[in-house]
Amino acid sequence: MTPAFVPGRELARLLYAHVALVLAGRGLAHTAALVGPGSDVLGFDDVTSTDHDWGPRLQVLLSPDDHAAHAAALHEELRLRLPAEVGGWTTRAAPPADDGTRGPGVGGPGSPVEHRVEVLTLDALLERVLGDVRPPLTVADWLVVPQQRLLSLTAGVVLHDDLGLERVRLDLASYPHDVWLYQQASAWWAIAEDSHLAPRAGTAGDDLGSRLVTARVCRTAMLLAFLQARTYAPYDKWLGTAFRRLPSSRDLLGPLDAALAAADWEPRQRALGQVLVGLLREHNALALTAPVPEETVPFHARPFEVVDAEGVADALLAAVVDPAVRSLGRRRPVGGIDLVTQSTALATDSTRSAVLRGLYT
Repeated sequence: MTPAFVPGRELARLLYAHVALVLAGRGLAHTAALVGPGSDVLGFDDVTSTDHDWGPRLQVLLSPDDHAAHAAALHEELRLRLPAEVGGWTTRAAPPADDGTRGPGVGGPGSPVEHRVEVLTLDALLERVLGDVRPPLTVADWLVVPQQRLLSLTAGVVLHDDLGLERVRLDLASYPHDVWLYQQASAWWAIAEDSHLAPRAGTAGDDLGSRLVTARVCRTAMLLAFLQARTYAPYDKWLGTAFRRLPSSRDLLGPLDAALAAADWEPRQRALGQVLVGLLREHNALALTAPVPEETVPFHARPFEVVDAEGVADALLAAVVDPAVRSLGRRRPVGGIDLVTQSTALATDSTRSAVLRGLYT
């Protein structure tokens, strides 16, 4: 019988109560947390999540010296002392499948628990999540790390912290001010380049093309809404779910749905215009630049309604003070990796940061 669902964050708390007793017996300074990849870290897990890489789990961080001296023995002691379940869910994990995922494990009464407590150092955890990027981040570092990775480190829960993980999370909690301005300017610039293409495709009889461009502008608009809220956006699997938690989504969800569902380019562009005007309203509320008109305007002499997104981008770039960020505005701003590409391979591969930094030099 399947037990009642318990969110993974709560299972981590229940598991740590047992892990803490073992750590106390060894007198080890440590950090305990649930961070990194996983819907449970973001608080989006549900019953569907329970089939793999889910369950009572957490990371235990030790100092490098303590890790070298105690990690292997600690792992084995946890195998022998952890309960078989917490919160009604098994603490056992099956061996890795061919794709590396691990489902729930089984075991007889009293048998060792093949648990999901990872014993790491802080640097090993940061390497796993950020690759070769370490605080304090350079401007290029901020732009090559996907927001999902920053979110996976700054979300989740920290249950005990002797080693400074919370300090790292605080340093990475949001973009530095001028990087934040640049990221917003880049999103506005992308909107300026794309928003007039959807109605143009529609007038040419290419409704499919109009829909595709509209969807792209809607995605950029959503990423901009996260930036305006100073909140990292997750990858696309959870983008809509997380977007609904933003205060601005109350005014943007209806027009976004209407733009994506419209059967013709004219109602499509009207709905998209409402989305973009809503973002202009949020921009003005931030008071980062002089107020901008909260309205759509014609695109040259064509019957297309757009907003002055390029003007907003220019105003944001003019407010940048940091020379390293200002140098990026000498050309059309491309923004961080989330605006440059939707490649899952790049988002999940933390080893390519060095190559990607070339985009910002």
